[in-house]
Order: sequence, then C-alpha cells, then structure tokens
Amino acid sequence: MNDDLKPLFDHLRESERPAASAWHPRFLRAPAAEPRWAPRLAFAAVLACGAAFWLLPQEKPSLADFPPLLDSEPRELFASLDAPSTDFLLPTHLTIHLP
Repeated sequence: MNDDLKPLFDHLRESERPAASAWHPRFLRAPAAEPRWAPRLAFAAVLACGAAFWLLPQEKPSLADFPPLLDSEPRELFASLDAPSTDFLLPTHLTIHLP
C-alpha cells in the first residue's frame, strides 16, 4: 500500500464511522459466540445409529423364500377380450379389419 494514501483513507474511515456503527472496533473485538453443540450432537447421534444399523447381521433370503416365477400355463394374450374396446375412438374410414 502506498504510505502517502494511508492518512487520507484513515481520515475517511473516521469520518464515516458514525454511519457504519456495526463496524465500530468495539463490535469487531467482541468475543465470538459459543459454538452450538446441539447440531453436532444430533449429527453424531444420527451417524452412530446409521453405523449401528449397517453393522447389524443381515439374513440373506434363500431362493425358496421367493414366490415362483412364470408358474402359470401359457395362453393367448388378451384372449378374454372379444374386440378391442377402443375401436369407437377411431374414425370410420380408419377402422382396421383383422382377418
């Protein structure tokens, strides 16, 4: 910093100090607020519960526990429907006739 500009800025700082009372040296040297321990304690408790849950013994299911897959008899898809129910939405000249 240029030494000859320092007195000019010191003078400006002192003249503007009443307008900026929050930056008064008395407030700048105030002791810091005590750290809040409750959020840290809550985070540590959640972390401890998560670690305890993760470390619990887990039973692996056997294949006999699962329901059977594809155990029904094969049949034609949509066999219970006589005709598609959305044919009435088509205009008459777009009606599709299947053999």
